[in-house]
Amino acid sequence: MNSIYLDKRNIGDIEGEFIVPAYQRGFRWKDEVKILLDDIDNIPDGQKYCLQPIVVKNIGKTDEKKYELIDGQQRLTSIYLLLRYMGQLSSLFHQKFSIEYETRDNSKVFLENINIEILDNDINNVDEYFFIEAYRIITSWFNSQKDSALKAINIYKRLCESIFAIWYEVDTNESSVSLFTRLNIGRILLTNAELVKALFLSKNSEIDNRKQLEIATDWDIIEKELHNNSFWYFITNENHNKYQTRIELLFNLISDKQQHEREDYYTFYFFEKK
Repeated sequence: MNSIYLDKRNIGDIEGEFIVPAYQRGFRWKDEVKILLDDIDNIPDGQKYCLQPIVVKNIGKTDEKKYELIDGQQRLTSIYLLLRYMGQLSSLFHQKFSIEYETRDNSKVFLENINIEILDNDINNVDEYFFIEAYRIITSWFNSQKDSALKAINIYKRLCESIFAIWYEVDTNESSVSLFTRLNIGRILLTNAELVKALFLSKNSEIDNRKQLEIATDWDIIEKELHNNSFWYFITNENHNKYQTRIELLFNLISDKQQHEREDYYTFYFFEKK
């Protein structure tokens, strides 16, 4: 059974070297960067904001924080560019991680030295074009603010205190290409139910392999029984098509998730807190 380390990690605590492997497409976010900034800016004081999962595999030596970035590279690269911009405003804004695209020579150096003065003639490939475009969007967004310096302080504070991502670290023996393929062709993996399952079976839990196997077996039996529609509609009148994994209904009931709940991973966070 492959081991998983699952955690809710503050963006300000993410550190290390991240390698974007060749099987992924390059960075392509533009409008999404502004949406991300607006979302962060509009978080009510005291409220948490959760990004989609970041899926990684440690490819470094023992105690070395070097990761293959299997999923979440668009979000993490955007966060990186945001921190690079703020780091150029003040040394108070710390950059704790780096990103390198395997198929692009010098991508790490390019990102570390990115600035608004880079000319189109200095761009060597399509990834660098999108890096610059995203960086210009970030620059423009801050320049449009009434007090850009104060806004940068507030955004950085939220990154360090209120913005989280689900950190999903797979076993070093896991096939990265296979996992990436499953994540990107619509197969179920990172629904609330699958994240709760990973939480129960992860290597940061305190249960042994025998108990993990027992949980996994029981899980499959429950999921199979819930696909009996007569049994399903005896339990609930909800349309089963809204559930990629039907066992999620049980976890929603346990966590008392309400119909109007807007947090996508409410159920997972309920169990994570437990």
